[in-house]
Amino acid sequence: MRRLHLLLPAVALMLTAFSCQNADSPAPDCQTPSTIRDLTGLDGCGYVLVLDNGQRLEPHGDVWQAYAKHDGERVTINYEEEPSPSICMVGAGVKLNCIQQQLGRCGTVAPPKSN
Repeated sequence: MRRLHLLLPAVALMLTAFSCQNADSPAPDCQTPSTIRDLTGLDGCGYVLVLDNGQRLEPHGDVWQAYAKHDGERVTINYEEEPSPSICMVGAGVKLNCIQQQLGRCGTVAPPKSN
């Protein structure tokens, strides 16, 4: 009987660890991974997006304005190049079509990507 008391919690833990399903995968058109960076220390800059290849984007539009931005946050985006006047001039002007927080395993927040 004692072995059963030890075995049941172990089985329950294993089932919990391997049963997680991530239902919050990015929308099909929102697949480009990027990191939000706060460049307010640079003249005329604010938050920008940095793609995984290092390219910086200066987003604008309603989707970007409505998103609550956090430095270092990992997101997935879809965008179209749409040049716009900029004082910051650190990257290409783009209009976001979508932005989603990048989630890790089981819906947990993806860890920030280091510089």
